[in-house]
Amino acid sequence: MANIQYVNEFYLTAAEVNAQEEMPLSRLVTLIIDTATAHANSLGFGYAHMMETNTSWVLSRLSVDIDRMPGVNRSYRLVTWVDCVNRLYSDRLFELQDAESGETIGWAHTTWMAIDMTTRRPTDLMSHTALVEVINDEAGFGGVKSGKLQPLRDGATGYAYTFKVSDIDVNRHVTTRRYIDLITDLWPLDMYNECRVSRFEIAFKHEARYAEEAVTLMERHAGEENVYDTEIKVGETACALARISFKKR
Repeated sequence: MANIQYVNEFYLTAAEVNAQEEMPLSRLVTLIIDTATAHANSLGFGYAHMMETNTSWVLSRLSVDIDRMPGVNRSYRLVTWVDCVNRLYSDRLFELQDAESGETIGWAHTTWMAIDMTTRRPTDLMSHTALVEVINDEAGFGGVKSGKLQPLRDGATGYAYTFKVSDIDVNRHVTTRRYIDLITDLWPLDMYNECRVSRFEIAFKHEARYAEEAVTLMERHAGEENVYDTEIKVGETACALARISFKKR
């Protein structure tokens, strides 16, 4: 019987933490992607299998709810499972646990597509029988799934950045890690000394490439304190829309 849940255990070293001795948001998202990839590989619909049919997994949306970020010199685990599948999208959920105490400290929701590498168009996920067979829609989920994100209004502020060699992945597109680092860099160090990220969600709209100049923008989300909407654009094209929420430490 296929393993419908997958567990990835890891230890957070001093080399991986930020100035607050916690895991950076981009590192957490990278681990989420790596854990999803490892589970898919173990079930036979991972990267190597998809490339046999000239297709590749693409992360479309992600949200994380964080009670507390993993801290330095402790062990943690990510538990993941496939929540649902339709022709275009597959939803995968995650529970983040402190491995030493057993406490749940976060949740994540991800939405994936499989695209044809030549046409860049979505392919039919229902044809992947192994994926459909491991749906686990009865597992409890303590987070909030992704909502709708809108482009920013005129007057949003931010900064420009030109994508470099270290920002590019195997497909020669900008990595998820770089997008998230660009967003978190919108605020100064003092913000993170006083506050922590409690929720983050992002929707990927268009692939950016090496040497393109992007603008990362932010504005306060209407009616909510310490919640901000952000956007990464190349020219007039939105590459990613995101919302980030902070809580006082």
